[in-house]
Amino acid sequence: MLKIKKSLSYKSQIIEYDLTLRDQKYIRLKVVDNNLSVSAPLNIEDWEIENFIYKNIAKILKIIEFKEKNKKIKIANPGFIKIFDQKKEAFFRVEPNEKQSNTYKLYDNVELTLKHLYKKLSIEYYDIFENKVNLWKDKMQLDFKNLTVKEMKGKWGVCYPEKSKIVLNIRLIHYPVEALEYVIVHELTHLVHKNHSKNFWYHVQKYLPNYKEHSNLLKVVF
Repeated sequence: MLKIKKSLSYKSQIIEYDLTLRDQKYIRLKVVDNNLSVSAPLNIEDWEIENFIYKNIAKILKIIEFKEKNKKIKIANPGFIKIFDQKKEAFFRVEPNEKQSNTYKLYDNVELTLKHLYKKLSIEYYDIFENKVNLWKDKMQLDFKNLTVKEMKGKWGVCYPEKSKIVLNIRLIHYPVEALEYVIVHELTHLVHKNHSKNFWYHVQKYLPNYKEHSNLLKVVF
């Protein structure tokens, strides 16, 4: 397998891409973190790859534009983190100043940087999540004891009725506050109705009449 940095010109702009040559039959395109990634057969000619990119360039640029518009984090100096859908300036450094709340540790790869970023955000914004949960708990007249805020894959929230415990995904911090409130009401309702029955959704709607609109905010992911 061979990896190469390449670029081509399109309408007076330079399109950079990461080319990976490997043992495969077809050319494949993928947009990762707003960067174009191309994988192609080992013995393919450059012009074949470029022709394939040009054929798909409109779609590629549309995807990049969409991802950029909906980007929640930009790891740069300065970069940003979207907090309740508003961009907040952030800095990512190898040796961050712990006294600065908007400075985060930069690691060798994006995955590790994000992992530690979300750990710090979970601590920084725990009180906001807790206050929101307590507000809705009182409105819904429910007994609730234990809240955990952390990064989760594939779930916005989890409820453990037998433990009176709720876990909320720290990634909710990127979306409008209405999205967080929807997930809170959803999970608190599981203390009353364990399954997603009709009664469950009636209960959600009772306290959050526009819950469908709020839940739709979470359909745009990064």
